[in-house]
Amino acid sequence: MSGNPPTGHRPVGTHQATGPGLTGPVPRRARIVIVGGGLAGAELAGALSSEGATGVLLLEAGPVAGLTHIHTTHSPQRATELVFAPDSDPYFHRPWRSATPPHYTGISGLRRRLGGRSLYWHGVVLPLEDWALRAPEWPASIVTALTGGDGTPSWYDRVTADLTRWSGGALWDPALPTRTAFGGEEFRPLPRACRRTPGADRWEAYTAFDAWRDADGRTGPPPGVSARCDTEALAVDVGGGRARGVVVRAADGSVTTVAADTVVLCAGAVESTRLAAHALTAADVLPEPRLGGLADHIVQGFVVRLPADRLPPPGSYHVPTDPVLRSYLRMDVHPDGPGRALLDVRVTGEQLPNPDSVVECEVSGSRPGPAKVSTELLPEDRKLIAAQRDLLRDFWATAAAETGAPKTPLEFTDFGDADRDNTRVLPDRTRAQSASRPESWTSLLGTEDHEGGSLPLGRLLDDRHAFTALPGLYAAGPAVFPRLGAANPSLTAIALSRRLAGLLAAA
Repeated sequence: MSGNPPTGHRPVGTHQATGPGLTGPVPRRARIVIVGGGLAGAELAGALSSEGATGVLLLEAGPVAGLTHIHTTHSPQRATELVFAPDSDPYFHRPWRSATPPHYTGISGLRRRLGGRSLYWHGVVLPLEDWALRAPEWPASIVTALTGGDGTPSWYDRVTADLTRWSGGALWDPALPTRTAFGGEEFRPLPRACRRTPGADRWEAYTAFDAWRDADGRTGPPPGVSARCDTEALAVDVGGGRARGVVVRAADGSVTTVAADTVVLCAGAVESTRLAAHALTAADVLPEPRLGGLADHIVQGFVVRLPADRLPPPGSYHVPTDPVLRSYLRMDVHPDGPGRALLDVRVTGEQLPNPDSVVECEVSGSRPGPAKVSTELLPEDRKLIAAQRDLLRDFWATAAAETGAPKTPLEFTDFGDADRDNTRVLPDRTRAQSASRPESWTSLLGTEDHEGGSLPLGRLLDDRHAFTALPGLYAAGPAVFPRLGAANPSLTAIALSRRLAGLLAAA
């Protein structure tokens, strides 16, 4: 599933969360409270520290459970199982209910632990496509900051340079060719912020928590930042027409309010939207705690076992996005026993913003209840699904001819078939497949960990990530993307978090 990471190295080891700033009573006041300790929240906290900010408090609902990537701490098979069979992961948590199953069910959920899903991701760092950023939904000032053009280095360039250094000097295995023709397509190496563990079949993807580790292996927040784990944000405290802090349940079960000048929601798209919808309702901005626009990537693919000598070298490859299809093609080649390899092919496309894709919550007293998620496909989304399948069928027909595989047609069931979802890539399932016979799958919406779009910049938020109708409240992460594009969201989420840190520190 993961492909081969680049060749950068780091020492193997575990890190104990014993450093200062992680334990103790929840502070009664902070200058900036960050809700959520995943990729966006950790990146924002670290960048604020680098900007010299003080009084920053990071709240995480889950425990400190080690800050090492799952592909470092587990075998490749076990790490894949933790992602695609999360019932075996004690940190998997789905705090929402789906009103449109099977979407946003199954493996759709959060990893409730410090680090969150940043300790599970595969490191893919693609920028959003020009066609997505040119859409009128994206504010021009944000696009300029991401891509350049104002005389300053672009955030994409700055973050990519940092991730390249972290990865050991390259975002892909330098042994891979720069162009690989296969299946009628010309592939390029897939950029991934990953590095290997020396002497073991292990690797890790980038995490901002590297900056939290000291030379003795202890872990603690950087200067100016404190963190409290097992501390759940119950609601944004609203009064006087602004966000005044966060109501939290601490590790001992006590409920208290942390006063703050600034609250930043980084708890994942669904949870951040739930908290925001309740806060906007409490401020009489919304008639009910309900916000639309939630989207995920539309992803379909197939897996097939083939002779290794008829496939490209093991690794991760991609074909840049087709602006008409609004999708990009990815290919991973994995060794699969003597003389054989597993070909894992997928196409990832954009689900368009839709006001009928909704996050809402019930209100119990002054606090929001659990979220309820509904998702709907627009006619344009259904056309994209059909076009993706045509692309995959054509690709397989050409690849089968090139590899001498039987001309077995690639067949799909209805989109949303829970029996043919992306758990088909689990090792015990692929091992059971007949050689040279492809098996298709589709991701249920909400299962790619790419959900976003429900707190969009330019509509709910201004270009400083502030809620225009509720001063003091901000948001970061893919929830703020006005359009998802086809690219994986992490590079853009990191870039926007670092940009936001500069704005907040200056303010």
